Amino acid sequence: MIPRPPAAGSTRSATAGMPASGWRLGALYGPAVYGVSAAAVALPDTALHLRVTGATLAWVLTAYAAGVGVGAVTAGRLADSRGSRPVLIAAATLLIAGAVLCAVAPTLAAVVTGRVLLAVGSGSVIVTALTSTAQLPAGRRPAALAAFGACLAGFSATAPLAGAIAAHLSWRAALVLPVLSVAAVPLCWPLTAHAPRRGRVDWPAAGLLAVVAAGLLLTTQHAAGQAGVRTTVIGTVTTAAAAASLAIRQRAHPDGLLGRRILSAGWFRRAAATGASVYAGLFAVLYAAPHLLTRQGHGTVGIGLLLLPGAVVGAGLAWTTARLAGRLPAGRALAAVSLLQAAALYYAAADPRTWPVAAASTVAFTASAVAQTLLTAQTTTYTAVDVRGGAIGLLSLVFFLGGGCGAALCSALWQASGPTTALTVIAVLPAVGAIVVWPTMHGDRWMG
Repeated sequence: MIPRPPAAGSTRSATAGMPASGWRLGALYGPAVYGVSAAAVALPDTALHLRVTGATLAWVLTAYAAGVGVGAVTAGRLADSRGSRPVLIAAATLLIAGAVLCAVAPTLAAVVTGRVLLAVGSGSVIVTALTSTAQLPAGRRPAALAAFGACLAGFSATAPLAGAIAAHLSWRAALVLPVLSVAAVPLCWPLTAHAPRRGRVDWPAAGLLAVVAAGLLLTTQHAAGQAGVRTTVIGTVTTAAAAASLAIRQRAHPDGLLGRRILSAGWFRRAAATGASVYAGLFAVLYAAPHLLTRQGHGTVGIGLLLLPGAVVGAGLAWTTARLAGRLPAGRALAAVSLLQAAALYYAAADPRTWPVAAASTVAFTASAVAQTLLTAQTTTYTAVDVRGGAIGLLSLVFFLGGGCGAALCSALWQASGPTTALTVIAVLPAVGAIVVWPTMHGDRWMG
């Protein structure tokens, strides 16, 4: 039996049904996307000023991708037990602290620490935005999700331009762009609420999860990049040990950080696999597009402007798909955008000129926004209110881990075999995501 969404009332503000809710919550989530894609623009200047190598510099991006996921899972459990308002307060505090630390950090270690604080804060605002959207009245939720998806597509498409403008001012400015989420906190405050205390967060499990996430990303990058055997083995063993410890702890505390009811659900496995594959394609494009367009003589600001039309197209398509989601099975829309993303990536690999690359970027922006909005709607349908934050947090973890691994794999294959091979391999991932949701295309059978 499929659990129905809870009745609106006690868990949301009276203003939660306002038409602008989706745009406000999208503005809260959006800057989190800048943490990887916009920051990548500033890496050369960062290496120059901090006098570090490219391999060591990977921590600037890897730590953020891992931190967002871990922050999302932890914030999701906090939202279930305390409500979204305390989570939003903690998120704003972490974002400000991380930005200040990055602004004054004299070493790479200090910069990475600041980026971790930013990442955990971003993960928390992501969960706040998604759970607040999921708690809107059922009659107004589709319009809010449509606006949310359009806003997310716009932020994804403007990331390269935002990074270029910020990097022109300072490499530090480009690294702290996720702090812009703080500007949306007053707008979203009326949409949040407290909740009765229903348990506590398993902090040791959160620490183990952080090790697993960071280890998975770094091992993927080193292994695909043909790094030394010793480095790959150490990373693999450490990650495996942390994963085993986490599994043992989860077995002892089945309703802890990684909820048993969530992990065992068929809909969650489908959603996780599909979302991770789409985000892998998105992050790979955000890595590949600037490199390919630079080869054709475009500067950083020019690249950002070239990809800007994708914001309009992606936002429009994401809006339309989300509004029509109730009239067709979610699996059909997800399979369609996944296959379209795979085809666009493959075409860009075969013909890496300006317009194929720009088109692949637009499709990636659209696919990720559509996947996020539709899968958020699925989460609302198939989860009870007491585990909804945890489910959204876990999905966010998987999405950003998929994105981080996609970028790491694309980067490593690019260095080893060139852009054609890298994008061709990455194109397989969203195609796999389409296969995962294929059984749901002719009906609402997500629980199977």
